[in-house]
Amino acid sequence: MSGKENLSLEEFAIAPRKPRSTPTLSGPEQVERPVPMEVMSERATEAVEVQAVTSSGASKALRQMKRARMKGARHFVNVNLDRDTKRRLKLASFNLETSMQALMEKAIQQYLDANGF
Repeated sequence: MSGKENLSLEEFAIAPRKPRSTPTLSGPEQVERPVPMEVMSERATEAVEVQAVTSSGASKALRQMKRARMKGARHFVNVNLDRDTKRRLKLASFNLETSMQALMEKAIQQYLDANGF
């Protein structure tokens, strides 16, 4: 197809539209009546009170959950190592078939125990 040819709408396949369903009224005509402002303001204040109670309960539960999770949490320490030390650590972890992290944890424990901490 060259860029100069024009296409007409009849050349495109178009799916038929779905028929729209019209809402039916059950029983006598149901007409929505306007709600007085006093009722609307009462409903709004009740909704705000319910939301405040719910959100405070949810926030308390969230705080308790975070505290419970932090009790058994592990804390991380970053250590800058020179290339030679990192290479030795990696070689030791490979030879001992353990992770570098486990070796570091054991080394820190031994150091703290040896120095009375």
